[in-house]
Amino acid sequence: MKNTLTVFLLLLQTVVFAQQLPEKVNDQKRYKSDNRMFYVWNEGRDAYDLRDTEFENSVIDIREIGSRSNGYILLALTDDGNVRTYHGSIIQFNIDDEGNSTWVLRSKNARGKLVLDPKKKTLTYSYESNEKRYVKIFVFHITDDDDERDN
Repeated sequence: MKNTLTVFLLLLQTVVFAQQLPEKVNDQKRYKSDNRMFYVWNEGRDAYDLRDTEFENSVIDIREIGSRSNGYILLALTDDGNVRTYHGSIIQFNIDDEGNSTWVLRSKNARGKLVLDPKKKTLTYSYESNEKRYVKIFVFHITDDDDERDN
């Protein structure tokens, strides 16, 4: 009788702890930006040149499905009244020692990288790579009131 009661309590404890620690299946984060900077790699100077500073709205959606390295990313940029979109499937995710989150994404014919720096409140989107580095970079400044809002 004692063994049956002990086994029952252990089974009950296992079920209770399993219910308290659910795995996050779907997570969507939306970041909004009211200005961004656009950089292009300059072969002659061996550095990035600031091409444009735009004070227009941008929306960045990150949808993680099942795990942090699965899902998709959508960037919608307002540019002179037109909307440009960049998107791709998440193929890799990691967090560095400084707390910066990095998502590597791939679309049908392109590859890019999105880096969230929570201390500076910036999102950096790098795309169009050559053999050595990414050629084009957008740096988005995240607005304070909409930091990492769950939908």
